[in-house]
Amino acid sequence: MKEKLKSRKFWTAVITATVLVANDGLGMHLNGETVLAIAGIAMTYIFGQAHVDAKGVTK
Repeated sequence: MKEKLKSRKFWTAVITATVLVANDGLGMHLNGETVLAIAGIAMTYIFGQAHVDAKGVTK
């Protein structure tokens, strides 16, 4: 568990989820395109880093 808390992928997901929830729950009033851009960038980073991590394990 401690190792997961050090993961940049985990924190990227947590921060992205927080922004998305805050947008709806706290009324940040971000438009839909901005929300999709934030989510898309986070997903791209997470999937890209997962790919790099997977390549590192196989070597």
